[in-house]
Amino acid sequence: MNRLEKFQAELSARGMECYIVTDNSHVYYLSGFTGTAGYIVFDNGTFIFVTDGRYENQVKNEISGDFKTEIVTSYINYFKDLAERKKKIAVDANCTLDLYLTLSDETTVNVDRDDIISSMRLIKDENEIELIRQSYKIAGDAFLGMLENVEYNITESVWAATLEYNMKIRGADSLSFDTMVASGDRSALPHGRASEKTVKKGEPVMVDYGCKKYYCSDITRIIYDADNSAVNELIDIVYSALQKAVEVVKPGILCSDVDKTAREYISDKGYGKYFNHGLGHGVGIDVHESPAFRKDNNTKLKPGMVLTVEPGIYLPDNFGIRLEDTVLVNETGCEILSGVLDKYVYKIIN
Repeated sequence: MNRLEKFQAELSARGMECYIVTDNSHVYYLSGFTGTAGYIVFDNGTFIFVTDGRYENQVKNEISGDFKTEIVTSYINYFKDLAERKKKIAVDANCTLDLYLTLSDETTVNVDRDDIISSMRLIKDENEIELIRQSYKIAGDAFLGMLENVEYNITESVWAATLEYNMKIRGADSLSFDTMVASGDRSALPHGRASEKTVKKGEPVMVDYGCKKYYCSDITRIIYDADNSAVNELIDIVYSALQKAVEVVKPGILCSDVDKTAREYISDKGYGKYFNHGLGHGVGIDVHESPAFRKDNNTKLKPGMVLTVEPGIYLPDNFGIRLEDTVLVNETGCEILSGVLDKYVYKIIN
């Protein structure tokens, strides 16, 4: 079955005769539409793609004959009319409050708490995996390009802009998230977005970044050009925690057990309280998807799942180290998709 057939089967099993897909990523997953304003309506066996006149030509190129297309002048009026004709309508969990209230004024609205489409997106097909590979190739090559074009004694923001430029010229459509370049004591900030701080030689620089070309990438590497024993110790511990976690990834393993593997190793080394986030998250159309490597997530891994593995240790007002790979679960274990960067600590070339 294709995606629409699978989705329809899930709706039928739940007795859902009318369903509105509102989330942009869900819309892209089911239709291939890359615009920013579009809805999919399932209505008694028919899939309807709803958008406005700005996307009329785009729809002709991107939306298949599996959909009936509706070009509307007012989304509110369209959905108000739909609601008046239906006893109940289901919507995805990301439905806006405005649309929810518009619908609920006229009919019963049920939020899809099973999150049907997110569950479908857990397992990536071969085409999705190839798009993810392309995104990681762009990101990896861009990082190596950045190393040739930055220098010390300029700001983190300039480093970030150089990396982002290198992703763009290699084909990235957008960033997966705001680029993080955190140097010196700012590397102890798990989400240290690039600032106006000057990057100095001898400081560890944590670079966490990614790009999107249909699908996302997410990589963290360290740039370091010194020989401080404390920094080297943390690099070794975090690297070992990463490797130990990756080694246990295989079908049937609980996400929580992968998290536990890295967390216990870091705790045994005396730094448990300084690892203050989950081990990783799913990656796909969005940079943060299900499932996640967290101590409270008991999802069993299956072939086709793609997740990050990103242990970190953050010493407040001192420095921090995080390293991150992305793995594709396969039949026997996993493949590292971020292996385009085969080292974890780099030096700039200038």
